[in-house]
Amino acid sequence: MNDKEELLEDSVEDDSTLELSEAEAQRKRILQIALAGVAGLALVIGGILLYRYNKQNTEKEAALKLSRIRPFYDAGQFEVALGGVSSQIRGEQVIGLMAIANQYGSAESGRLAALYAGIALSSLGRYNEAERYFDQASAASSELTKMGGIAGLASCRAQNKQFEAAAKLYEEAAAIGGKIAEEDHYKLLAALHYEKAGQKDKALTLYRSIASSQEFSDAINEAKAGIIRLGGTLD
Repeated sequence: MNDKEELLEDSVEDDSTLELSEAEAQRKRILQIALAGVAGLALVIGGILLYRYNKQNTEKEAALKLSRIRPFYDAGQFEVALGGVSSQIRGEQVIGLMAIANQYGSAESGRLAALYAGIALSSLGRYNEAERYFDQASAASSELTKMGGIAGLASCRAQNKQFEAAAKLYEEAAAIGGKIAEEDHYKLLAALHYEKAGQKDKALTLYRSIASSQEFSDAINEAKAGIIRLGGTLD
């Protein structure tokens, strides 16, 4: 092999490495957007449901147990939040989010605990475990908890490179999010994943919907960038 051929081969290898690096950077950026949205949503939900007791003892118990472990979740101590602590409060063990979700799965606070557990597991990179808890949260009566569960499931699908399935779930979350000004956030995630799945037309439709939104949204600039990236034009 002469010098010119060696230089050409090195150039091809450099280009290939650059493409892989850019793809990995985009994947991480999309995941960060997704997890930040779900985590922020979970904090809002917690403030609404944590001390809402109904007449059923299971709901009261679940809410109380969740209130005792939540400070660890809020502090980012996810391993502790998931598994609980050995200390007791008023003679009762402080159990973790997974135990609450498992024991009180039919209660709204139990499903909220499942959402928190899914987020904590995802933050630790344990996506396969997180999926069952997001699925549990997606069955909640609370639309906020349900939306968080659906979005969490979408992030798990994306981790398994099921981009079209992830996009469809993000569209479901967006349909709920329209009621609480979260629609554009989840539409953007849906569009990004349709783009990764090679569904250009679906991605462009969502990007244009976001870009033409009358509501102020941080997603608008991302949507416009997506339109240009896919060869579309801005009106």
